[in-house]
Amino acid sequence: MDSEALRRAMPDRIETERLVLRAPCSADISAIAVLANNRKIHAMTTLPFPYAESDAAQFVETIARSETEHAYAITLQNGVLIGMIGLHLGLESTPEIGYWLGEPYWGQGYATEATGALIGSVRTTGHCATLRAKARSENGASRAILEKLDFVRLDETVSACGPHKDVPVTTYELTIPAEPI
Repeated sequence: MDSEALRRAMPDRIETERLVLRAPCSADISAIAVLANNRKIHAMTTLPFPYAESDAAQFVETIARSETEHAYAITLQNGVLIGMIGLHLGLESTPEIGYWLGEPYWGQGYATEATGALIGSVRTTGHCATLRAKARSENGASRAILEKLDFVRLDETVSACGPHKDVPVTTYELTIPAEPI
């Protein structure tokens, strides 16, 4: 898998009926910090808690569109930021999709819509046949999103590092069908 070719081929902007996925920018820093500074989000993701504006600034300025990350801000059509989604692009590994939404936007189908749109954009590049995703095993909502989008459960392991060391994590994989000719 050529992660550099995939990263270069990904669109700058992805639109759905209700959402716009676009590159995170400095104007998003305050909103990211407000939404991500949430114990419930921290409990299910690798985001730190507390989550300060300095964390959001570091993400936007150095991580979001780096060699190993291709992140998108998830906004409503009116521009309100509601979360983040993106691809972790390891040099030799299968790209991994990850996402989080601010708590006020849970349970409204936004994560499913954003994830489906990102998968569709990956498909159209022609540079990736497989995606992976991980979710804490206790995170039924995130696991349901992945399963709804045809990700298949590969295994469950215990996290060996990070803020959730010794926590069960389920790994999923999606085989991306080729675009119809």
